[in-house]
Amino acid sequence: MDNLEKIKILVREIQNLFLTNKYGVIIQETKKAIKKYPNVSIFYNMLGLALSKLGKFRDAILVLKKGLSINQNDLAVINNLANAYKNIFNYEEAENLYKISISKKKDYFNAYVNYGNLKRDLNDFKDAITQYKKALNYNKDIPDIYYSLSMAYQALGNFKEAEEYATKTIEKNNRYTRADLLISRSRKYTSKDDHLEKMKKKVLDENLNTSEKVDLYFALAKAYEDLGEIERSFEYLKKGNKLKRDIIKFDIDFEKKTFEDIKNLFSKINFEDFKDQTNNNKNIIFILGMPRSGTTLTEQIISAHSKVYGSGELPYLTTIVNEKFYENKSLSEIKVNEIINNDKKISITAEDYYSYIKNYKITSQYFTDKAPLNFLWIGFIKIFFPNAKIIHCKRDPKDNCVSLYKNVFEGGINFCYTENELGTYYKLYENLMNFWESKLSGKFLNIEYEKLVKEPKNEIKKILEYCELDWEENCLNFSNNKTPIKTASVGQARNQIYSSSLKSFSKYEIYLKDLFNLF
Repeated sequence: MDNLEKIKILVREIQNLFLTNKYGVIIQETKKAIKKYPNVSIFYNMLGLALSKLGKFRDAILVLKKGLSINQNDLAVINNLANAYKNIFNYEEAENLYKISISKKKDYFNAYVNYGNLKRDLNDFKDAITQYKKALNYNKDIPDIYYSLSMAYQALGNFKEAEEYATKTIEKNNRYTRADLLISRSRKYTSKDDHLEKMKKKVLDENLNTSEKVDLYFALAKAYEDLGEIERSFEYLKKGNKLKRDIIKFDIDFEKKTFEDIKNLFSKINFEDFKDQTNNNKNIIFILGMPRSGTTLTEQIISAHSKVYGSGELPYLTTIVNEKFYENKSLSEIKVNEIINNDKKISITAEDYYSYIKNYKITSQYFTDKAPLNFLWIGFIKIFFPNAKIIHCKRDPKDNCVSLYKNVFEGGINFCYTENELGTYYKLYENLMNFWESKLSGKFLNIEYEKLVKEPKNEIKKILEYCELDWEENCLNFSNNKTPIKTASVGQARNQIYSSSLKSFSKYEIYLKDLFNLF
């Protein structure tokens, strides 16, 4: 057997490992293969991809660059290298590589899809749609492309197109249940809804995997709530939450420690000692609070103003905190003090954040950062961006928790799938916000969702005054705002303010007694 045949066999063996997500084994086997065949780029590609799957993007970049030096025409290497750069928010390098891969092979649809994903991350949904449609020109059989188009149209508020592409996704793959969930979030169901009937049949499929069942359970729960069949809705919610909890990693004790570490660290800090160390002329408006507390609604109101750009949920502050201040999965007081006691290092850290923001090419004087869990990092915000505005969105705890329990989330929100963990986390949040209030009284604005709904004009005036923005009628008529929305609130936030969301927990009160007893 010649070397070429041996390499082909080895490649097939490693490819099979990818089917079972055995990334640790893949890393071991590809390293062995590289040692044996150091000039074969496909092994570098496989190693880089496995490292990326484990979130080790910088390691992946080093490996993939080596692979590219061996074969500059290996499109898979170029594409995966671009993806790795995108995942560390080096959008410029990623974009260049996507363009290179397209220039080398015009019909390389994967490059168009990934380029579209990059544009989506930067809120350029129109260009994202353009790239996805280019991908479709070369391959009309990939469900992911249709689903990406569906998400993009939904983010822009084009619900008709979103449903059309979600439906096409399902036509290509009936088990693509994420598309069913997307449809459920943008429509009001009736008893004769054809999509409801299809989901009722689909959920009985014994071949569905756990994630597919989760999507359908939450979608069906939404449908039956629309129909007023609350008992049936809750049955699906209970099933969906239980299954979701089974497939995620979450440790409530670790969260307790994190909250305690934050309080211990910042209790020793005098925030009056910190001044703005940057020369940036962009003013930040942080909108934070528990998810489903009205943060999206608040951003839609503010970003309707002519001087404000709505950025959505940005991951950059959390990324910086994790990279600079964490050690062995814990907040390091030594690392924190090393930076906050040095004006130059404070400036560098703040500029790191702004370097990410530059990718959005914002021309407005103000921009929003609406990552809800930034409430954890209020202390860091006041150190690195002392002049930033902070709006804390509050909602009735029962309404807030029920809304969380009714939704399935991607990325970082893992505390809401059991009653005990949800209630415990909410209490941790309340306690931390009380701590920030004691340390930073008057330094941030509390907005109550209930007041915003009942007295929108008064509350909007309060928000604009706090942000030092002149009154604009557009903020009251925010439903006309075209700012993209990527969250589960996309359907609600495109409408004018409505009061039906108040005391909505009452429908589920008899089913969630263990949760409500915590309040």
